[in-house]
Amino acid sequence: MQTKLQSPTGGGFVCLILSVNVLWLAGLPAALAVDYYVSHSGDDKNSGRSPSSPWRTLDQVNRFAFAPGDVIHFQRGGVWHGQLVPRSGNEKGCVTYTAYGKGPKPQILGSIEKNRLEDWKRVKKNVWRAGPFPCDVGNIIFNNGEVCGSKVWTSTDVDEPYKFCYERESNTVLLYAAKNPAELFEDIECALTRHIIPQSGRHHVIYDGLHLAYGSAHGIGGGGTHHIVVRNCDLSFIGGGHQYTKQTPRGPRHVRYGNGVEFWNGAHDNLVENCRLWNIFDAALTNQGAAKNAQYNITYRRNIIWNCNYSFEYWNRPEGSVTHDIYFEDNLCFNAGEGCCHGWGVHLMFFSNQATTKRFFVRRNVFHNARFAALNLHLGQWDWSDELVLSDNVYVQPADKTLVQWDGRPFKAGEFAAYRRFSGKDTDSRLLTVRRLVLKPASVSLKVGQTQAIEAVAFYSDGTSVPVTPLARLV
Repeated sequence: MQTKLQSPTGGGFVCLILSVNVLWLAGLPAALAVDYYVSHSGDDKNSGRSPSSPWRTLDQVNRFAFAPGDVIHFQRGGVWHGQLVPRSGNEKGCVTYTAYGKGPKPQILGSIEKNRLEDWKRVKKNVWRAGPFPCDVGNIIFNNGEVCGSKVWTSTDVDEPYKFCYERESNTVLLYAAKNPAELFEDIECALTRHIIPQSGRHHVIYDGLHLAYGSAHGIGGGGTHHIVVRNCDLSFIGGGHQYTKQTPRGPRHVRYGNGVEFWNGAHDNLVENCRLWNIFDAALTNQGAAKNAQYNITYRRNIIWNCNYSFEYWNRPEGSVTHDIYFEDNLCFNAGEGCCHGWGVHLMFFSNQATTKRFFVRRNVFHNARFAALNLHLGQWDWSDELVLSDNVYVQPADKTLVQWDGRPFKAGEFAAYRRFSGKDTDSRLLTVRRLVLKPASVSLKVGQTQAIEAVAFYSDGTSVPVTPLARLV
């Protein structure tokens, strides 16, 4: 199975820096590490200690008691369906989950395939049933993202192509299709509402060079984490699962969720760098909390994000919580609200934040095209904006579209100067429009496993041109 990647458009630059809050990595001594290998050609009865004697399954990886310093290598080109449940290291050594060999990143998919004709039973004209499933199905991805399903909440609403509902009574899915879905599509991934990597309570863990996709909760999620590194990973088509239903005067309100990487309640000394995230239902990257907690020393840097509802989301509650030393820097963020996501579209989403917050930095990023706004900040009675540093960013948004929503007050892109005077933020940032984007070759449509040399240059309205070849780093 291969996952289709789409090339984002736009321009920007990346400054490579090292934040002091992740220097703990440099101080880790070389532990007496053991290397383990996992391959589809392997066998769980093997030792797992060499490429010639690899394990085969996620189950074997998840049940093994790794020691600090151990490294688990998944074979490139391999695909595993299920969850990866990590083990913690300690201050003497991390447990690392990574790749080996040649080819595309190893894929860990949080979905169940329904590709066979016998997987689907006709219920009535144009309505098909599959299952049972172990939990809610939050999304259905057809042919590696060629089409995504549209989740509805009752069987009577399954009335248009690719609408589907999850029936809790039978744990099955109803899907609208003109004929058996397996006749229409080669690959049908039913994304389950559980984290692909559930990491609550984990610490001193490194994920390097993995591709996580097709889960409808979080890609990597959990509370109480520290000393976590997510590096060189791809996360795509994540989120959309049912979180809860709230009764309102207008009837039930169904809430869906699902982030790429989420650090929940009590996270510190975590790093996400050099990753690519696309088609995330909610936030690509986020730290947030809903119980008294502390979040600090968290860095997100040099990531490429596109077609996500939010590129970055933050809030922390209740009062008494603490947040400090958060860095969102040198990231390239494109097309918020496009693709297979919630569809609202904000690059920087800061909900009401009751935590005492200090030293929160958003610097040297590119925010290109947002369906609603590049920045949406909710303050209310908890105004923490004095500690929010917005600096040296590049914004690309049409002049007549909202650029910033500052505590309910909108500023269109054409009012960029007024926004800066009002807020005192982004005084050294730039607002640009892209006059043209040149790609060589002109048409780019890559899948995982393909390689192609791509050059990209963005020409801006101020007369400058910026090489944006990093945006084309899609293999």
